[in-house]
Amino acid sequence: MHLHIADLLVHPKVVETRDHIHHRIPKHDHLMRSVKYSSRFAQLLRADERVCLRAAIIHDIDSRLGTLTTHGAVAARWAAGQGEPEAVCAAIISHMYPLGPAPTTREGWVLVLADKAASLGDLKQYLRGLVDGTSQATHRRLKLSDPYYVDPRQRRRRGALRRRLLSHPLLRRRQILGQRFLAHPLLRRRSGGGLD
Repeated sequence: MHLHIADLLVHPKVVETRDHIHHRIPKHDHLMRSVKYSSRFAQLLRADERVCLRAAIIHDIDSRLGTLTTHGAVAARWAAGQGEPEAVCAAIISHMYPLGPAPTTREGWVLVLADKAASLGDLKQYLRGLVDGTSQATHRRLKLSDPYYVDPRQRRRRGALRRRLLSHPLLRRRQILGQRFLAHPLLRRRSGGGLD
């Protein structure tokens, strides 16, 4: 099974996922669980196992650079840049079905099923960790090592995004932001006035 992905297992982008949060566990655990399920489902659906395994290990790379529905395209773009075949990229793009595009190949369906099964396994791992105390310790470690982590309390604070955008030196000037951007509800003052 790992022969198909041996080169990817040592790739720096994959190795760094050990320090990223995904479903409140290390993203690397989710990717490896997806690989395991992809291997099983590829045999059941008679899909190309190599394509399925390579798509599974890559499917959430750089997922924070996209949204829930677009991060598949971000990972597929990265995969294409690494020289992965079109079949791998197509499977990655559709892995968020039904929230994203529908798979058009067997390999795409394998990845959809494997990702959903792996997510259930992630939940099981997290809940088991709540009982033995490892989930809290893991989450504390990942919060410190994940460059994309933002404390949920900071995300929820009213006006935090507005303050962050307006404090950025390149975005302070009204001319750069433009009227349309300033009209966004997060950027308006509470009084309803402009930013002048």
